[in-house]
Amino acid sequence: MKKYRAGLVGCGRIGTLWETDPPTPVTHAGALAVLPQTDLVAGASRGAEHLQAFGKRWGIDALYHDYREMFACEKLDIVCIATHPGLHRGIVEAAVAAGVKGILCEKPLALSLTDADALVAACRSAGCVLSVNYSRRWDPAHRKAREMVRAGLIGDLVALYGFCQGVKPFPAWTADEEGPLIHDAVHLFDLFRLFAGEPKSVVGTAVRRVHPFRVEDDSHAIFTFANGLSGVAMVNELTRYHRFGIEIQGTDGVILLDGDGPRWWRSVDRTKRINEPTSQIEWFQLQPEAFPALPTTSSIREAVAELVQCMETGASPSSPGEDGIASLEMVMAIYESQRRGNQPVAFPLAERSSALYRLRDEGHF
Repeated sequence: MKKYRAGLVGCGRIGTLWETDPPTPVTHAGALAVLPQTDLVAGASRGAEHLQAFGKRWGIDALYHDYREMFACEKLDIVCIATHPGLHRGIVEAAVAAGVKGILCEKPLALSLTDADALVAACRSAGCVLSVNYSRRWDPAHRKAREMVRAGLIGDLVALYGFCQGVKPFPAWTADEEGPLIHDAVHLFDLFRLFAGEPKSVVGTAVRRVHPFRVEDDSHAIFTFANGLSGVAMVNELTRYHRFGIEIQGTDGVILLDGDGPRWWRSVDRTKRINEPTSQIEWFQLQPEAFPALPTTSSIREAVAELVQCMETGASPSSPGEDGIASLEMVMAIYESQRRGNQPVAFPLAERSSALYRLRDEGHF
């Protein structure tokens, strides 16, 4: 079995600090450390404290403050990127230039579609496999829900409803760049596409109600998809509690995926309606059903294992760079709808620069 040399750029929370002992794993470093195909040999981070903690945790001496120096010295096959999104393009382009063949990059892919387009193109031209860590794409519950929908267990799809509230680690998290839409709701929009396909248009709001940062803290959006479905998203950073989930509504049932675990309900004929002109009119109610048994696995472990498989076989990952662009584009379209006075915005977007910056330039934030 071939062993691939792997390095981490960004030694913060999802990079390494969240990892359990022994590794579950729940971080990039943990996944690289436990997989037999990967050898975690180096790490890079701007902050000395996190970098030293990474080295001590994983027994690694090859520690760098400059990722370019790490790429030049370590001859890596695989790189995991867990930095702020504004840095992703430069890191990806430098990794590709150094001959890296597989990259797992945190979401969002970038802060503008210009940068996202460029880094995906760089990987494509170099034959480097790029996977974006939309972790729910490897989660057993979300995969099973998709199978259930495709099998017709809740009938024909009617609509999607998603909520993302109070999820940022703290309100000021990179506040000049990352509101709740780009920091967390990109996960939700990725799920919208996973279940409903490509969006055609969106009507949305992105407003600042409470927090003093130059980003939104409240957003509502209605997406229309190519197959006629609609997806409604409620996104804000106004609650003390945090909630994230998606409700998949069908003609004959509902699937709910949130922090309390997967659940589903099927419609059943419980009783006849009373005082109706004909007894043929039926009353249907939702009845809870047992969700199918799920394997126990780590999403990020599956993501890295799949990255290796794609490097070896030429297959496409479950969450390629193009999907990273698409979910970011949904965020930018909401900003553009706000900019146009909450008018519908069609996909794809012709303008690839940041719509958030255009809102700022025009005095919205």
